[in-house]
Amino acid sequence: MGGGLRYGRWVNRKWLRILTYHRFSDRDALARQLRHIRDAYSPVSMTQVAGFLSGGGALPDNALAFTVDDGYRDFYQVAYPVLREYGIPATVYLVSGFVDRRLYLWLDQVRYAILHSPAQSYTLEIGGVARTLGLTTPEARKTALLAVGEAAKKLPNAERVRLLQRLPEQLQVRIPVEAPVEYEAMLWDEAREMADGGIEFGAHTRTHPVLSRLATRQELDEEIGGCKLEIEQRLGRPVDHFCYPNGSNADFGVETVEAVRRAGYLTAVTMEKGLNNSSTDPFRLRRIGVQPELDEAYFQRCAAAYRV
Repeated sequence: MGGGLRYGRWVNRKWLRILTYHRFSDRDALARQLRHIRDAYSPVSMTQVAGFLSGGGALPDNALAFTVDDGYRDFYQVAYPVLREYGIPATVYLVSGFVDRRLYLWLDQVRYAILHSPAQSYTLEIGGVARTLGLTTPEARKTALLAVGEAAKKLPNAERVRLLQRLPEQLQVRIPVEAPVEYEAMLWDEAREMADGGIEFGAHTRTHPVLSRLATRQELDEEIGGCKLEIEQRLGRPVDHFCYPNGSNADFGVETVEAVRRAGYLTAVTMEKGLNNSSTDPFRLRRIGVQPELDEAYFQRCAAAYRV
């Protein structure tokens, strides 16, 4: 496998890899991945990527960008010290309302409600079609969470909000107003400390909606441009990079991309899988989803684009 990985890196050496992470709990597992990245790839920042895509010079062979979505506090607690130790640049895309403590991520609210509900079942009703989901085992609750989350992502934003508002009564549970510790965001003071330490911060909207489900251009501009302004005001630094929530092609369209351009970003990343080169649209950059707990050999195949 080692020879195959080296060959894969050689074949794809002129392509840019962008890895994306979300949560961090295992420092040692992340350290193993960062050692591999340091030894096998050329880590670059998204600012370097933006320069490359605008014709400002080539990237090194086997360029790899390390990105993180959402802004959970475990990035500061677990990942940031290890990234500094290994000298790996990273870009963190913040949900500004999350870090501001105005909200916590809606899917985490759904997760809390389903995992803490005393109910034995939940009836998901959308468009006049009802589906009863069992909640009698941990596995059933995980299945229900996935079903509710995927269904909610496909709803117009206003309907998704109403679904979320109905959950406490339907599931007989009180959803905390503030994020429980396991779902909390980093603090702005921590973000400023990390920005001073070399971490780049990008924007991931104000409230994490699926952007293609918003009804108006004004809503798009508030989520996309408003997030940029809020982070810049908090950090006192320009915010040049954007990340589409959920991030599949169905989750943003031409209007969304135009709103990103209008707001003044230089790049935008998706969750479409793949590699990037100089001809890739800088507002439709592909990424490779990973997490620290992956089997080491599997992670190395992902990074080498064996799994893309």
